[in-house]
Amino acid sequence: MQNNSAQTKNGKIGSGDLYLIGAVFAWGINFPFAKYVLEYMDPFVFSATRYVVAPFLLFVLLWFRRAPIAITRQEAGMLVIIGLLSVTMFQGGWAYGLSLTSASKASVLITTSPIFGALISAATGNRPGVKAWLGILLAFLGVVVVINNSLTEITLGAGTFLGDLLIIGASFMWAVYTFVSGPLVAKRGPLLVTAWAMLFGSIILIIVGYFGLVAQDWGSIPVLGWMGWASTTIFGAALAFVWYCAGIARIGVTKGMVYSFCIPVVAILSSVILLDEVITPVQIFGAVIVLLGVKLTRSD
Repeated sequence: MQNNSAQTKNGKIGSGDLYLIGAVFAWGINFPFAKYVLEYMDPFVFSATRYVVAPFLLFVLLWFRRAPIAITRQEAGMLVIIGLLSVTMFQGGWAYGLSLTSASKASVLITTSPIFGALISAATGNRPGVKAWLGILLAFLGVVVVINNSLTEITLGAGTFLGDLLIIGASFMWAVYTFVSGPLVAKRGPLLVTAWAMLFGSIILIIVGYFGLVAQDWGSIPVLGWMGWASTTIFGAALAFVWYCAGIARIGVTKGMVYSFCIPVVAILSSVILLDEVITPVQIFGAVIVLLGVKLTRSD
């Protein structure tokens, strides 16, 4: 640990940086992979099946670490709420929104969660500073530019507007989840909370998407589709979270969170390469504005 800290101070890449680079790559490439799979799988089916499998990977990791897995009845009730927010509403909304908009645009819009976090903090009495409010305004303007895709006319009625709204709604749910789960994460640790929340949230998703599961044509999903599903499950839903927590633990929250700005970059580049998506100069301009706004908000 000390050796890694010294490397980080000297400007060298340490194990913490490598963990965070792995998480960024997994989450970034998750967008085009998921977009491809959603051509063959209902959004709720996609999210439910991923998050039924992912928690067991985390439980296995907890078992190898000899960490306690049991929870109290009171904790179970809170974990159901956390699962509802983080899996049912966030992942369900993210998958459904992604099926209706481009992976490139979704990767930019989802970065607005810190903005909603700042607004929630303000509503609960912890008012952000001037820089944070400027960042919120800047990020909002950037989101409008990305969605509108024009600096000279209003085009908000485009076919993917609903998808954009669902992604922004999912971003809001992630901010609420972060706020609600904080006390329990501090008490029991992120791995255990995430594992149980994923399990409970996936059960709710299965109930909500039951008819989709029954109607799903499993035989129509190609091998590449299953490979994409497996990648988003193992790396995007489970391991990336573990890597992110490991990286943050090694180099700290302030330095670690900077890496999250790279997720849209990876998502956009991989979407252009894998899906032949086209992102316009106007949307690139809007994405830069969003990231600058988020960075300004986080730096306050």
